[in-house]
Amino acid sequence: MPVLFQVAQFEGPLDLLLQLVEQQKLDISQVSLATVADQFVAYVHTSKQISLEEMADFLVIASKLVYLKSKLLLPELSVQEMEEGPDLEMQLRTYKAFVGASKMIDDLWKQGMQSFPRVKPLMLKVEIGFRPPQDFGVVQMHELMLRVIARLVPQKVLPQAVIQRIVTVQEKIGLLYRHIRAQAKATFTTFIGSAASKQEAVATFLALLELVKQRFLVVSQDQLFQDIAIEAHPEPPTTDPFAESFV
Repeated sequence: MPVLFQVAQFEGPLDLLLQLVEQQKLDISQVSLATVADQFVAYVHTSKQISLEEMADFLVIASKLVYLKSKLLLPELSVQEMEEGPDLEMQLRTYKAFVGASKMIDDLWKQGMQSFPRVKPLMLKVEIGFRPPQDFGVVQMHELMLRVIARLVPQKVLPQAVIQRIVTVQEKIGLLYRHIRAQAKATFTTFIGSAASKQEAVATFLALLELVKQRFLVVSQDQLFQDIAIEAHPEPPTTDPFAESFV
């Protein structure tokens, strides 16, 4: 239960008094800090047991009140530590968290749950030397050496390098365009299936996209996942020189 203080124009806990002063709802010049201190001392004497947390809370708030009243008397007074930092509520919450943590650590210490940091990293001693297995003699070592030497036999047949033919997109454009002009219609599977490599399949797909983009071909698909039909555009460009490079 918080201590209630009674001074001029105020009755309540000390943290509320500080908030009213900081919000300029109560004039600090009308507050007798000596009366506040006397009331807290009387509370300490009459209480059977007072915690360190209550003592610390009173000192923090009272020091703030003393500082504010000192600034009223000495306007040029400025203490950076009192001006900056979190507000009183945040300070009290932080203090409460530290008090709770200290109690928990004290309980762990009393239970014998201590830990100590390792000053130096753990270094395992490594013994360097040759320790052959049991029943390992000259005969076994000779057999192992023969196996190692057998692995060192050079390869008689040199590997042959395979040079793949590079198919360009421009070449596939010409082949696809000439095929459609000759056959009138084809399917996408037919062209992709004739590709000899992945690179050629990619070039075929890019060639088809370019011809559709330039309105030389049209594609259609009746159903989902069905083969794509390819045919000549009903109204292809006539004056575009791009078409002449395909023929």
